[in-house]
Amino acid sequence: MHYFSRIFCAILLCVSMTAAAPAWAADDAAPTALHHEREVFAKEFAQLVVMILHEPKKSANDRKNILRETFQASVDIDWIAKFVLGRSWKDATDEQRVRYTSLYKRYLTETYVKNFAENPDKAIANIKVAGVSEDAENPFMVRTQMLLKDAENLNVDYRVSEEDGHYKIRDIAIENVSLITTHRTEFGELASTEGVDGVIKRLETLLDNNSETILSMK
Repeated sequence: MHYFSRIFCAILLCVSMTAAAPAWAADDAAPTALHHEREVFAKEFAQLVVMILHEPKKSANDRKNILRETFQASVDIDWIAKFVLGRSWKDATDEQRVRYTSLYKRYLTETYVKNFAENPDKAIANIKVAGVSEDAENPFMVRTQMLLKDAENLNVDYRVSEEDGHYKIRDIAIENVSLITTHRTEFGELASTEGVDGVIKRLETLLDNNSETILSMK
């Protein structure tokens, strides 16, 4: 079963669930300022997600637009797009880079919005945070467990990078399978055989076709 299209839409919920106790040091020392900042980051996301999901005065289109903005502000799509293209990024022209990045951003964003806006809970019964990195490592990891309504448990970890006081999500790993590694295998290998224009064409096709094509991509 391919989980990314199903779980990627829940990325902000993963960040937001902070009910689980943080994993303090064994000597029960107070949390570091850095760890506290990461918890604040998660709580702010929680408030934002709840506001979006439970705002009765917003139309469906308004909620979708808010989700688009939230997603693009929360995920380091430019970095991911560059990573996914691999070595082909260096050989791409400025025009190709701009076109590819724009398409890739749309691809990720619209996949997210399609899932999340049409079914806010997306069959997720609960999300439990297993731990947040306490050390100064950057990017840092957040480990979660998702309980789906079909009683299936999924271990979902994501990597968050901090730059200039801002947090950006750079990867999601579902049952230890990395989203960016999966996309790099697909799009990076396509770039190595058909060039960056081949990747651009593939993304255009995915975006032009119906949503079922995008969501069923493996």
